[in-house]
Amino acid sequence: MSPVPTVKLRPATDDDRDLVLRWRNHEVVRQASFTTHVIAPDEHAAWWSRVAADDSRHVLIACADDVPVGVVILNEAEPGTETGGGADWSFYLDVDGLEARRALLPTWIATEIATLDHAFGPAGYAELRGEALARNSAVVKLHERFGFTVTGEYQREVDGETETVLRYALTAAAYRKEGTA
Repeated sequence: MSPVPTVKLRPATDDDRDLVLRWRNHEVVRQASFTTHVIAPDEHAAWWSRVAADDSRHVLIACADDVPVGVVILNEAEPGTETGGGADWSFYLDVDGLEARRALLPTWIATEIATLDHAFGPAGYAELRGEALARNSAVVKLHERFGFTVTGEYQREVDGETETVLRYALTAAAYRKEGTA
């Protein structure tokens, strides 16, 4: 396994749109997602436009040695709700590129670290939340390694099958107390 790289996050630009679509349509990413069909370019362009117009949503590109390696999506909770001060997050990586460099797992770890440092540092979130299919044990275990706890679960239909979805969360206070993995 390659050493854990340093990953930095930067705001996505329109130049990243097609790259993000390629990563999102990778078979491994689609099978871990709630929406598993191949995303068409026009569908992706419409999503990209909606996100760009929404100040509460942030698309960040994860870069290792200035090379884009993945995307992190943060959706801030609406102010005044019980979850104010936090964000929901998701991410996916350049599976093919990282596997070719034998760097998928170390980059995955580094992306999680960069996201947590960003969320609980410059972004100032009090809590970071997410969801994962229960069968995606690798993601669940990695999040637990960084201090996330499962806060609930629900059933959701994915490709006509009922799947268990786990909700997880980590507070800034817990992250600072525990430090990185």
